[in-house]
Amino acid sequence: MTDTFLDLNQFRGLGEDPVYHPPVLADRPRDWPLDRWAEAPRDLGYPDFARYQWRGLRLLKDPDTQAAYHDLLCELRPRTIIELGVYSGGSLVWFRDLADLMGLDCQVLGIDRDLSRCQIPDAEMKNISLREADCADLSTFEQLRDLPHPLVLIDDAHANTFNILRWSVDHLLVEGDYFIIEDMIPYWHRYCPKLLTEYLAAFRGELTMDMVYANTSAQLDRGVFRRSA
Repeated sequence: MTDTFLDLNQFRGLGEDPVYHPPVLADRPRDWPLDRWAEAPRDLGYPDFARYQWRGLRLLKDPDTQAAYHDLLCELRPRTIIELGVYSGGSLVWFRDLADLMGLDCQVLGIDRDLSRCQIPDAEMKNISLREADCADLSTFEQLRDLPHPLVLIDDAHANTFNILRWSVDHLLVEGDYFIIEDMIPYWHRYCPKLLTEYLAAFRGELTMDMVYANTSAQLDRGVFRRSA
């Protein structure tokens, strides 16, 4: 392997509005008459991912993923949670609140090259930090050195992922820390399986896949990695 990995994906598709809006039912009334109860559709009538929110902010994590993170935080008791890709900031607030409920001494960091879509109110910024960094420029990640451990780093930006993973293994993660790739492993496995297999094999002896969490949800599918000794 060379020192540089190709960027397997430039993920798009979140839309332009990070604010939570209740789902709109286009093909049926929301208030269904009970005298036609038996005729009511059984499907949701909208993409269920649109309804996930936390404190009025979009939360781009489905219930199975939320449950997996709950268990991981309870087990690991991290001191630092880093999420690459901030969007509305809903998951940063959710991680902070979850850590508070567990009594963890934990700082949540949101990393993005464009923080303009973040909508966390100033009053909700306790134990949350926002920092600008560009996934295409690894030098901007130097600010992440010397953070408290245990540490969880979540790739939700989906850009230059394996070069960031390489940097994290070399400069950030210590034994027991986690690097989690959300969403993209199934896509990469479908469209570029040979490269994906080669890239993951390049971390043999440095990372392992945690099988307790790697199969818990579609978003985390085979993307939960733990730093080896």
